[in-house]
Amino acid sequence: MNTHPRLKHALPAVYAVAALRVLFPLAVLPLMAARLGADEFGRLSQLLLWAALLSVLVEGGFLAAATRHAVAADATQRATLARQVFSARCVLSICAAALAAAIGLATTDSWHEAALLALLACATGWPATWYLQATGQLHRFALVEGVVHAAWLALLFWLAHSVQSYLLLNGAALALLAVLGWRRVRADLPPPARLWSRADCRQGLALGGAMLPVSMAGAAYAYALPAVAAIQMPRAELGLYYLADRWVRALLMASDPLAQLVYPRIVQRFQRGARAALAYAARWAAAGLLAGALALAAGWALWPQIALHLPAGVDAAALAAVLGVSACLLPLLLGWKPIGLWMLGSARFDGAYRACMVAGAVAGVAAVMLLQVQQARSLAWVALAVEGLVIVVALVGIARGVPWASTSTT
Repeated sequence: MNTHPRLKHALPAVYAVAALRVLFPLAVLPLMAARLGADEFGRLSQLLLWAALLSVLVEGGFLAAATRHAVAADATQRATLARQVFSARCVLSICAAALAAAIGLATTDSWHEAALLALLACATGWPATWYLQATGQLHRFALVEGVVHAAWLALLFWLAHSVQSYLLLNGAALALLAVLGWRRVRADLPPPARLWSRADCRQGLALGGAMLPVSMAGAAYAYALPAVAAIQMPRAELGLYYLADRWVRALLMASDPLAQLVYPRIVQRFQRGARAALAYAARWAAAGLLAGALALAAGWALWPQIALHLPAGVDAAALAAVLGVSACLLPLLLGWKPIGLWMLGSARFDGAYRACMVAGAVAGVAAVMLLQVQQARSLAWVALAVEGLVIVVALVGIARGVPWASTSTT
């Protein structure tokens, strides 16, 4: 299945689901902050950060590595890729679950929460997005996602009154989405439609292994920085940062459905040459920069009204101070993302892509530890500086051509 729907046909479905996703941090997290109180919400934030970070290990780097291969693959090759990804994720899930259990016990001293953390970490990393994206089926799966997300949202408003209930509902919903997505993958495979293969497991680990460090480094800015900072930050400050950061990341993630549709098209345009692909990516980069600037301006214009509707117990002034820094990520990252996808799709710049992501992750974690960051606004400044560093290192790599870093075998 190599045909991709026209963007105007695919976008309405995927963005209807994206709108539901955005509601989670914008509506549910403030509600949970009010229900749990500052200290307990900070503890929930810490567990959610660790779950998201460990889910990157389960995802295994396949969203980047397998998608690129699957775009141009035939049915037999995609079946092999599916077995490799599935088998490798089974092994990675065991490792992530063990780590999650250890972290959960160290953080909460509760077996129940440690088990829930392991469930959430594994479920978050299992979706079959790489396959649905490569085969142009994201818009078809959107209806399934929409139903699950709507039910999930309603249950959170109704039943989530504790850290454990929130973790359980999140883990159950994400696990259901993963199962349904992989059923779609299996239905596409030629017979025998099996997914587990011990023989393909090693190849799968090698396939994702090239991009797994990049994925882990990329997750460092959103998850590892506050997770490391949580060692020294008061829980209330961590919760405040997490709430502000999730609001901004939710708006950034609103571009993910579009990026998932655009990325295969960037890869396809490399058949015409790197410049043709870059020109296509640059148009989307300009649109992203403009959209981010408009979102930033709209946010500040609407903030007085937003502040009035925050749940009781949420400090609007303190939240605004952190958002004032974090929201600067909107134009920065929305403008940069298509260029990053161009680097990723080229295969020529895999090394440069890894270099910029790892450099940013190391610098960010080091800054948090050395500066002994205690306040949410200070952590927001570190995160913003790190994202800027990533872009600078990547641009230097592109300008120099980094022939020594090429991992392409073609």
